[in-house]
Amino acid sequence: MLNTNMSHNKNQGSPLYSRAWLQLANVNNHQELTSHYATICQQHDQEKKWVLFINPEESSLEQLAQTHGVDISKVLCVSFKGKNKTQHLCNENSAHLDIDQIKKVLCRGNCSAVILSNANFSADDMAILDQSARFGETQCIVLKNQRLNQCNKNTKIIH
Repeated sequence: MLNTNMSHNKNQGSPLYSRAWLQLANVNNHQELTSHYATICQQHDQEKKWVLFINPEESSLEQLAQTHGVDISKVLCVSFKGKNKTQHLCNENSAHLDIDQIKKVLCRGNCSAVILSNANFSADDMAILDQSARFGETQCIVLKNQRLNQCNKNTKIIH
């Protein structure tokens, strides 16, 4: 179980403490996605920590250095595409992500940001991500590319 005691947090009075640790964003095309990736990397460039992309769209990552001048030496990429553990996922670009593994990464605080691309989470999972991001002071961004196939409207997926 995640320890919710925030007394160890040295930044309680700083603007960083009041930031939204969990952000949700929808993009409508490849250009918007690349722009979001670049903005996130540029925002976290000064923190001297890793920016972790989970299931990124590779073509968008390739454009980061070329088009936006992003230093990709501090960018880590992990792909779980095609490794679905559940049957209700709508396409091969989506993957089941182990919420416990993501929670551990967020809580450790080794990354300044963790970007989850095209992942589906329940409301409970989103609350866990938010709590873990706050604890580890790691921004968590869930990006959903709207041009990919949509999931069944009857599922209880938040994002």
